[in-house]
Amino acid sequence: MTTTDHQAACNKALARIIGRNMRSAGARAMVLEIVKEAINSWAKESTLKKRLAAPALWAASRMGRPGTDEPDGSMAADVGILLTALARKANAQRTSGTRGPGAEQGEGIDAFLRNVDFGEILEMVEGAGPQVIESIRAVNEQLWKYPAKVGTLAVMAIALMNTAIQAAREIMRPIEEQFSPDLLADLILSMVRDLSGSHAAKLVNTVFELIRRVHTGSLLLGKGGKPLFQTYLTGFLKECLPVIDPELAKKVRICLAEDAEAVANATSDALDANPGIVLSALSCLGGTASSRARGQSRKLKVLEDIDRSGFNDAVSESVSHLDTYEVAGLINAACRVIDRVHDARPDIVNNLAGGIVDSVDTEQVRRVARWLIPDLVEALRPLAPAIVPELVKGLQVLAAGEEGSGISVSFCAGGET
Repeated sequence: MTTTDHQAACNKALARIIGRNMRSAGARAMVLEIVKEAINSWAKESTLKKRLAAPALWAASRMGRPGTDEPDGSMAADVGILLTALARKANAQRTSGTRGPGAEQGEGIDAFLRNVDFGEILEMVEGAGPQVIESIRAVNEQLWKYPAKVGTLAVMAIALMNTAIQAAREIMRPIEEQFSPDLLADLILSMVRDLSGSHAAKLVNTVFELIRRVHTGSLLLGKGGKPLFQTYLTGFLKECLPVIDPELAKKVRICLAEDAEAVANATSDALDANPGIVLSALSCLGGTASSRARGQSRKLKVLEDIDRSGFNDAVSESVSHLDTYEVAGLINAACRVIDRVHDARPDIVNNLAGGIVDSVDTEQVRRVARWLIPDLVEALRPLAPAIVPELVKGLQVLAAGEEGSGISVSFCAGGET
């Protein structure tokens, strides 16, 4: 079949769909009402027109009588035929090597762009703000005259959500009931297998290049050592933050914290009634921790297997880019803030730590320490010969407090220094 034949098949299927729609009872009733409205509007001002309109109204009413509708299945069949015909047409164009629609679409898009004045559209959009806001206010003003209907809309949204959840469950039910694990895995994982890694990488490269160009342009357009992005963002925040109510922001933070507490309490109450969920999570901790450990170990092995020269160069570059002065400034700023907190409340550490310690169950801590410390000592005993001598040596150097004193500490077999 030629492209013209495929197009003719598409036209026939589309014509059958439109014809059946026009012959349906609902479409006939709508057309009848439109005709009646047009005739009555034409004849309402004249007695002669009303007399002339009477036969037309009678004929229209005869047209509107219900007829024999075709079954719904025929409509669905025509839709299927139309989709198949469209697919066959596209496949025929692709395999025949004929000129595809891309060039024609490009010409149409070019004609559209040449004849559209985006300046006028921009002016319309920029000036539409007040009218849009006024329209929204008018809608709100009228809508909230009927709060019961607003409540009905809210209930409707909940019903739609419940229906969507049930529909999602029904969509997934055949997968659960009819697909075996190997067939389901083959179906899902084949999609991963068939994804084009090179195309995905090219997309990532394009996104990275866009980010780099925007960043470079921001640096080039910036002034006073500040990138343009920082300048614009500073202006936005300086305009935004003074309008925010600090007291309201404080109350909202407290509300969110209390809501998080409510979520935790509700979850705990539900878990108290269903301890099996808690036990299942507890029983899988070892397996999940082992998997995470194996994954992290494999990642570290990548660094271990990298060529030493490349590894050394990367480490050197990373260390050279670390600004130790800024790190020290961060520590100094943190110490100054802590000092200011102490100046504001000199008893803060004593009160907070004392309040916590006073509330701790001393007997329970004693029981835990009685087995925890000996177990830790026994577990760490194999590492003690490697760690303890160097640890003591370092403590002695720190205690001497002399930079470059060259204190040397040696340990004999009996532990003497």
